[in-house]
Amino acid sequence: MNPLKLPTFTEQETLAALGQYLERSLNFRPNPVGRIIPDGLNIGLLATLDRFARLALETDLAPFRISWQPVSVHDVTGWNQRVRRQHYIKIATPNSFCRATEKLARIMRQFRASSTIFISSDQAANQLLHAPHIRLLLDVFFSHPISDNLGNTISKRVDSNERVRAEVYNDFEAQFRRAMRDSKSLRQACHNWNLGSRENAANLSRYLDRLFETHGSLTVLHLRLFHANERANLITSPVEAQIQDLQMLRACRTRFFDRMRRKPALFTDDPGYVWAILPSLEGGYDLHLTLLFDTIALQKVLDDKRVEAEQFGTVLQRHADQVGMYWVDVATRGQGSYLCGDTTPTLYGPDWVHGEVSAGDAKREKLEETLGYLAMRRALVRLKGEPPGEYFGMRERKARRPRRSVRSGGKAG
Repeated sequence: MNPLKLPTFTEQETLAALGQYLERSLNFRPNPVGRIIPDGLNIGLLATLDRFARLALETDLAPFRISWQPVSVHDVTGWNQRVRRQHYIKIATPNSFCRATEKLARIMRQFRASSTIFISSDQAANQLLHAPHIRLLLDVFFSHPISDNLGNTISKRVDSNERVRAEVYNDFEAQFRRAMRDSKSLRQACHNWNLGSRENAANLSRYLDRLFETHGSLTVLHLRLFHANERANLITSPVEAQIQDLQMLRACRTRFFDRMRRKPALFTDDPGYVWAILPSLEGGYDLHLTLLFDTIALQKVLDDKRVEAEQFGTVLQRHADQVGMYWVDVATRGQGSYLCGDTTPTLYGPDWVHGEVSAGDAKREKLEETLGYLAMRRALVRLKGEPPGEYFGMRERKARRPRRSVRSGGKAG
């Protein structure tokens, strides 16, 4: 029988960054300045749990070593002496036999009882559906004594049998490893779970390559779009209200993309775009939109707008705000709102790429990585009962053709 190996998804560094991005997105409550909820769920921990599951399959060794060491006490005359063997104490240290065990030990010492991921009764945490191997890990966790014995002091005695915390950790890791290897469906379940995300990431890479090959330089604009100011809360609202809310957002998205093709004076003739619908537990569903303009074509649009503003003596809005207001006025019919990624740093973090990116620019790789977070969002976590349908996409339809003129009158006699 072949040993179990979880399907490779992506580089661990990228997965860790994805976890941080998801923590922002799922804990995000929109307001005019783009506030991030400071006490939200520790979603970033999911990438660490993914790493833990993979490391557990790389070695059969325990993450901690346990040894007995004598202690020294003062006798009645004040001299130090070694006590008898029954007074030896257990000492735990990370197992440095191989890199996998060292990393397992480091991860387990980072577990915190205060993390809401480790609180099974938390209302928000119960809305999440994790990848199969992470779900299995949490199932084992909540049925194991480790759930009551988290902490960084690994040599601390935890029960009357003189077990120390590291022994509980070792037993949990061994039990989880057995559970993974005994599962007959885990490999296929992980493959099915990640299939869409892997395809999205691969298609995104090819899509960006084609855009850069065609245009040479792209100007990147990120927007967070909301179809209504009041949206269904994904923790407390009825499921029917959540589904209706998502359908409204999707309808606004469809309308916006259709109108974009009719508005070359704002969007250029053939803009590229990448979109993703992401949930916010406190705020409902949002549309994350990245527009990818041919830099030369966009500059012409901006120049024309500038000349027009000068002619009529009007104040010219930033292009990002013009696009945002077009979403509000046309797609949501005045009911929605927007935030610009370049002026609201808390939306995406400091590594997000904005502005012009050329084909040979080092920022091109970073752009692909950050947009990859949108493609891979569903690789680690989803919502329970998340309605079916697309949650990620790229521009696939051709630019709108001009309408043909209809000739009046009948045929010549």
